[in-house]
Amino acid sequence: MPLGQLFTRRITIARIYDIPVRIDYRWFAVVALSIWLIAGNLQSHVIQLGNVRLPPLAPVTAWILGFITTAGLFLSVFGHELSHALMARAEDIEIEEIVLHPFGGLARLKTEPQNPGAELRIAVAGPAASFVFALLAFAATKIAALGNYNATVVVFFLIAWGNLLLAVFNLFPGYPLDGGRVLRALLWRRSGSIKEATRMAGICGILIGGTLILFGVYIVIAPSWRPSQPYFMGGWSILVGLFLLDTAAKVVKGSQNTRLLTAGDVMSPAIVIDPAMTVTKLIDDVLPLHRQTSFPVAVHGRAHGILALEDLKPLPREKWHTTHVRDVMRAINPQLFVDTATTFESAKEMMKDNGTGSLAVVNNQGELVGFLQSGKITKRSKKRLNNSARRS
Repeated sequence: MPLGQLFTRRITIARIYDIPVRIDYRWFAVVALSIWLIAGNLQSHVIQLGNVRLPPLAPVTAWILGFITTAGLFLSVFGHELSHALMARAEDIEIEEIVLHPFGGLARLKTEPQNPGAELRIAVAGPAASFVFALLAFAATKIAALGNYNATVVVFFLIAWGNLLLAVFNLFPGYPLDGGRVLRALLWRRSGSIKEATRMAGICGILIGGTLILFGVYIVIAPSWRPSQPYFMGGWSILVGLFLLDTAAKVVKGSQNTRLLTAGDVMSPAIVIDPAMTVTKLIDDVLPLHRQTSFPVAVHGRAHGILALEDLKPLPREKWHTTHVRDVMRAINPQLFVDTATTFESAKEMMKDNGTGSLAVVNNQGELVGFLQSGKITKRSKKRLNNSARRS
């Protein structure tokens, strides 16, 4: 395996309802921080929740409860994103993946919703699930309190409040938050233009991101009101604000410059190589004519994989004439191909993460019809991009 593949930004941990579930490697740092904060508070503070009083706990107990609480919170985030994904599937939209990242989660769709109603239903599904999780956790808190299981009360209380905050925060009306997608659906229905609706929702997202940054700065420097952990709370608010600001700014810029492009709009003709071809033939006959860093491997129009030239580096030159493409290619998997209707933004993210910087493009029958490479767009595709820009 090439070294670059070991350091991809995401790792796949499961497939739920045939949807890949991936974790951004930075997510582990947030999990560790959450466990540490919860355990630290349980060790050093008396927790008072109504009639429930939990004295400071022993370190081992506090760390165990910190782990359980954090697991419950992040399972809730996953449930939130899974609700988006299942609602999208009900609207006949394919799901590319669910990703857990440092600022929450993302259910990535392969295509945009076809109408405002579908957009609204998909957007609302996540916060609705979080509200349900909050109610269930609050109910569990009450039941645990009746049995005097004070530690369990605290765990479920934190999970309940975490879900409630997740639901409320996501309903803020700014893209890419769920509330921003609700706003986009309403504006789309009113104006009939998804591009204009996306731009307005993105502007609201910029305002919300900027407000969170200012609020974080205020928490850190305010002399009159400071929470128990001002630098953490203020820093986290600033980081979330920067994330929203950057994402929303890209959305606004994209909506001003182009329509929602698809992989079919920007793909190049596929320079196909046969899996039985030797590496020597590839080097001598194909590369001089086609200066690419990767090639689709296919037989009779069916993609078998992608050969990245960097995968040939460990192969000794004396083995080139006996090694076939199928021996060194990356076998086809969901991260190496998209259909023609996949949005170009989603395709770019996939190329960034799959370790090849390229994608095979297939049609509805699963036949190879084109190829995408980072930084390489055909003249025909550039013309479509320019026409889109002029129309906007």
